[in-house]
Amino acid sequence: MDSILPYIATAVAAIGLLIVLSSGVRLTRAGGGVLGMAGLVWLFMLASTIPGGVGDVTIEVFFLIFAAMAVSAGVQMIRSPRPVYSALFFVLVVMSVCGMLVMLEAFFIAFALVIVYAGAILITYMFVLMLAQQASDASHQGETPEYDRTPRDPVAAVCVAAIFMAVVVNVTFTGLNDLAPAASDVDRLRADAALLANTPRGVQRQVGEDVVLPDSLDGHITVQGDGVVLHASSPTGDALIVPLKSPGNTSHVGWSLVARFPASLELAGIILLMAMFGAVILARRQIDHAEEELASAVAAPDSSEVDA
Repeated sequence: MDSILPYIATAVAAIGLLIVLSSGVRLTRAGGGVLGMAGLVWLFMLASTIPGGVGDVTIEVFFLIFAAMAVSAGVQMIRSPRPVYSALFFVLVVMSVCGMLVMLEAFFIAFALVIVYAGAILITYMFVLMLAQQASDASHQGETPEYDRTPRDPVAAVCVAAIFMAVVVNVTFTGLNDLAPAASDVDRLRADAALLANTPRGVQRQVGEDVVLPDSLDGHITVQGDGVVLHASSPTGDALIVPLKSPGNTSHVGWSLVARFPASLELAGIILLMAMFGAVILARRQIDHAEEELASAVAAPDSSEVDA
């Protein structure tokens, strides 16, 4: 029975979200919001029983705060009738998720998420908002489109979200035991030494120009004690053992992207560039079309004058 409880909590949260999306009464939406938050709190209480969680209570408190902000902003993002407000709530979702990633010490992913989604992707969204805000004709300039006033297919959207959430719940409650053990301190130091051996300029900046580096750093950067050291020589030819500062997580990720996955990195850049070009072309066509309709409306004779 205990294995079914996380999925029941997920279903309760999904039902609450469905009530929020489908109801037009404010009191009913508030009740759906309370039901959805109750399901999420229940799910968190079940997740807190999993052994091996975060030991620092402060990190858990801030993680919960950011998680609540992300969920609330996500609901408001799809509920808001104004696309500009939806974009602002989307930025709040991104910033809240970045706060959660910082609590998990995933700093590179957090900053990359801000730069890509809160920066580049949001610009593309703004072109889409320009299209969505344009009226169908000159006589309905202040009219809010129907697709902005009422969510489309809330049942299908909630079902898809519930399926994804059920997958995450299944991985969280059953897949943690299948994870590989964390790397030991020695393995991390060896990875640092391998990265430093491939970046001679970075090593030269650390040790200074007076230290003579060998032609190849392979075998000259080793793990010694609880750190990484460089075996080099001074200008006079004396042997030196210089301690090195270990590279951070961002350096490891950057080296992996450039050295191991350069094709994937370039492909992602091309996709983002083509998406921005497509948004510009679509916005320009829509603007030209609106200008033509406005010119024809101005040039057309007034019906009252024709009747007179």
